[in-house]
Amino acid sequence: MMVRLYHPSDRQNLVDAINAVCAGGMMRTPLFEPTPAWEHALARPDCPCHLLLVAEDGANVVGWCRLFPTDEGALELGIGVVAPYRRRGLGRALLGAALEWASARGMPVVLETRTDNAPAIRLFTRSGFRVVGQQDGHWQMRYP
Repeated sequence: MMVRLYHPSDRQNLVDAINAVCAGGMMRTPLFEPTPAWEHALARPDCPCHLLLVAEDGANVVGWCRLFPTDEGALELGIGVVAPYRRRGLGRALLGAALEWASARGMPVVLETRTDNAPAIRLFTRSGFRVVGQQDGHWQMRYP
């Protein structure tokens, strides 16, 4: 398994992975609904305004991590790993690469995660995130 930059040829496999995580109830929506920021990242992986990483097992995308700019001058993090690949270090690898990219640019990172998602909260707090708020059953977290 390996973590690398997204390539447009990954699009369908990435969407399938996101939908698998959505179907497991881990996301706010039951299916991937690409926002304009997502459409931009999927079409322009070389754009320096964002980062989109995938974790792959052979030809299968089994996880992703993305950093998209916010209006507040931070980067919003989204991350997911399909169920059979969790607890193998992929989330940590994806997150580490994303935080390194953000740190090199001197930008803070924000995210939301469900308050009952203990494995994700543990990963984020061990990586230096701190809780800055709570809304609708989700923690808002910030790094650094």
